[in-house]
Amino acid sequence: MADERKTEIMADQERLTSVMHDENTSSRQTELMDNSRNDRVTSIMQADTAIDFTRRTSIDRYKIKKVIAENTGEASLLLTENEGVTQVIKLYHMDTEPDERIENVLAKINSPYIMPHSRGGVFDERIYEILPYFEKGDLTKHIPMSVDFIENVVVKSVNEGLKVLHDNNIIHRDIKPSNLFLSDDEKRVILGDFGISSLLDSNISVRATSMSRTFGYSAPEASSGFVSKESDYYSFGITLLHLAIGQDPFAGMTDMAILYQTINKPLDIPSTVNPRLQQLIRGLTVKDRNNRWGYDEVNRWLNNEEVEVKERRTFKGLKPYNFSNSRYYGLDEISMAFASDWDNATKHLYRGLVEKNILQYGEEYSNKVTDVKAINDKDVAVFKMIYILNPNAPLCFKGAIYADLQALGMAIKEKSPNIDNNIMHLIGSGCLLEYIENNNFNETFKGQIRFITQEVQKNNTDYYFALMFILYPEIGFEYKGKKYVNLENFIDDLEKNDANQIAKICQELISDKMFIMWIYSLGYSQQVESWMKVYEKAVW
Repeated sequence: MADERKTEIMADQERLTSVMHDENTSSRQTELMDNSRNDRVTSIMQADTAIDFTRRTSIDRYKIKKVIAENTGEASLLLTENEGVTQVIKLYHMDTEPDERIENVLAKINSPYIMPHSRGGVFDERIYEILPYFEKGDLTKHIPMSVDFIENVVVKSVNEGLKVLHDNNIIHRDIKPSNLFLSDDEKRVILGDFGISSLLDSNISVRATSMSRTFGYSAPEASSGFVSKESDYYSFGITLLHLAIGQDPFAGMTDMAILYQTINKPLDIPSTVNPRLQQLIRGLTVKDRNNRWGYDEVNRWLNNEEVEVKERRTFKGLKPYNFSNSRYYGLDEISMAFASDWDNATKHLYRGLVEKNILQYGEEYSNKVTDVKAINDKDVAVFKMIYILNPNAPLCFKGAIYADLQALGMAIKEKSPNIDNNIMHLIGSGCLLEYIENNNFNETFKGQIRFITQEVQKNNTDYYFALMFILYPEIGFEYKGKKYVNLENFIDDLEKNDANQIAKICQELISDKMFIMWIYSLGYSQQVESWMKVYEKAVW
């Protein structure tokens, strides 16, 4: 869509409040942790735009042999043939496209351990890529595996593949058996599916990013939105455990149970797993990323060298904390128990039980807990206490534990158009902002949360819903039975009406708080201010 067309649509001719133009272009960055992409849109397939593959026989010159997966979340996968060569087409959903920066880096990589892919073109307004077809499939089709095969093929291949990616500042972020493919000669493993991969700046080692991930396989630091090269190695370790035992180590567990174990509990490795392989898995899944094994340690392990596993600090000889009819060992466990039973945690705090018990872990902890009791808002005091004990705890407030910030956005959505008073308290008390500030998200995102906090504290509750759209953009804005995840598509549909109808729709939308907050979440803060002033003056 041409820029001049975008800038005129939502404005009265005498009062140009240009929708698509904002002098502060940086405010358009709505990606929570990736402020170098302008448009964060994931797969939303509308019923009226989905392709019927039962009737479609080809994509351009590629003949469709079968549908591998109709919906992977961002694309459809099709087995195709062209001039006798079998290939896979990854056909992205409408309004979804690969990260061009990552694609450009991947295109320059020539490694036997990285899946090659090339831009195919555009079909029916959808971008598609060409991928090689591996007849042996992914590793899920070959489990359980022998220790020799894991060591000599899987470990070596994945370690070398990760080194190639990391040397090019790419973090895969989703290493798991279904994203690792076996070569036709079964002598190597190829890393594939870079759909949620992230690109590191050359001068940093950790990146705050969007929350998409596979629970259990993602590292503890991912619960706070961080990924690093070490995060891929944690996923590598869980993958090896999966391959060794022949099933998902977390099968049957809820996301929250998996998250609790990932953060607080040592990984449970069955005794049936080969002892040497156990050591590798433990080294790769150390919770402190600074002590986690990486490329060099894995290479040394492959060469049968002695490599130390630096487990997290234990508190031998310390008394357990008795809370809610259970015993808890270590500050991480205690903090998550408090997060789960907020009322009892409040009682323990104000009765002096917490500071008395944790004195054995260090006087500094006890003193800080004593200090938070001076805070008038007891919920804020408990919140601060939890993060004194466990700075890496996921976001939690009044008994709710949010696996990630998307989960908070979804919690707002589930209650809308009503307001969840506990979430409103989380925002208005400044606790959400404190969590964001302490976890080093990018400045654009911090600025948005600061502004929303200020507006909520002024009793401007509309911005509560802006937070929903910012944290979970895929929720989108629903209008006339259709969901929109970006403004361009909304304007395209709006333009299908005549001028009088457009004016009528604009008059309707300017009083729709959900629409206004959606527009704000997309970065058009100046336009939102203008429209609110117009609405308050009742010009329409």
